[in-house]
Amino acid sequence: MQPIPTRTPAPDAPSFRIRRARRGDAESLAALLREMGYPHGSDAQTVHWVISHPEIEIFVAADLQDRPVGMVSLSHRPQLRLRGRVATVDELVVTESWRRRGVGRALMQQVIERCGARALSVKRLEVCSYGQEELRGFYESCGFVKMDRQVLRYVELEGQHGQ
Repeated sequence: MQPIPTRTPAPDAPSFRIRRARRGDAESLAALLREMGYPHGSDAQTVHWVISHPEIEIFVAADLQDRPVGMVSLSHRPQLRLRGRVATVDELVVTESWRRRGVGRALMQQVIERCGARALSVKRLEVCSYGQEELRGFYESCGFVKMDRQVLRYVELEGQHGQ
């Protein structure tokens, strides 16, 4: 596995680095998910499970004290019809005090590089912004293009698990 490059900030910008999430980040990741609007965040067991899963990767932006200030989760899997690997950005969040400082863009750049030919060789990378116009603009500025698609869910399963 190649080391993750650290971001070199401008002289007046706050410093952060991008690294892989660790088991000890569970509480910080849960807080970031709550900022995203998920009131229950996550729990340590789920974070440990996701971090150890071979087809999911979580990258965090950490401040100078190595505290996560942002995160992006990437799931990737083989797909028959594309004859290769497809990837999805599942969550992207930056804590409010660190927004508009290049953290989200650096996290997305990490994902794009990870999906490239030198690593996963992904055939397609997707993200759903769920209608949030500001986020859609951000993703478009990162090189994503709006596709005409619909998302359908089987909600009965969600109700069975208390979501």
